[in-house]
Amino acid sequence: MMGTFRGVFFDLFGTLLVYGDMSAAWSDWLAAFYNSLKVCGLSMSKEAFALQCDGFFSRPEPPVRDDGLTVFECRIQALAKDTGLDLQDRDIHSTATVCLNAWQAHISLDQSALPVLETLKPEHTLALISNFDHPPHVYSLLSTLGLAEFFDAVLVSGDTGVKKPDPRIFALALKRTQLQPHEAVYVGDTSEDIRGARAAGLCPVLIQRSELNSNQVILDFRSTQQPLVCESEVPTSAEGTRTIPELTVLPGILK
Repeated sequence: MMGTFRGVFFDLFGTLLVYGDMSAAWSDWLAAFYNSLKVCGLSMSKEAFALQCDGFFSRPEPPVRDDGLTVFECRIQALAKDTGLDLQDRDIHSTATVCLNAWQAHISLDQSALPVLETLKPEHTLALISNFDHPPHVYSLLSTLGLAEFFDAVLVSGDTGVKKPDPRIFALALKRTQLQPHEAVYVGDTSEDIRGARAAGLCPVLIQRSELNSNQVILDFRSTQQPLVCESEVPTSAEGTRTIPELTVLPGILK
């Protein structure tokens, strides 16, 4: 048992949502990206385009701009310019949507997520904290999957300008829910989740599903056979971290 907490904050990808075949996800992402830009006049081969996209999300973030484009859309715009294309905003928006929808098709809602949220909601304040470069995709997902109604606060790094493990994004969630750090737990699946929660004073809960080796979760597109994968060193043994094998265990340890 962990004691009584007023708030339960969640990560999204890898926690409430479960990764499937991410090699296939990135392959479909590339195909959607390539086909979208080809319609806009891209003339290079798909193989050459794949090389252009190598490590797409590992590159430094483009500077914040006041033109309505998300970080992901700014990345698309920058890469398009590198290939000789000057995209209209409508083309950037549609490209972002088709790419993420192709990728998302390989990621599903954990079958126990809704029952667990329904169990926790009556007695807890719930919040979501997610690192994601395209907030509209997160909000659309929450609505489509029936998750939005459960959360008293939703913080997406693309909106806040700070990412986990930066404790400031956790502090924003605490401010919006009017909770103190010791009153909340944070449930996540990566090292940045655990380190960020602890730095912000929240009690970290690490979910490690037995059927999924998190070290094989591909975080970025790679044109070679050496994918950039999830961080391998998750501080499971650090004091104050509770590890659970599945979401269904969570309500029981919060009592």
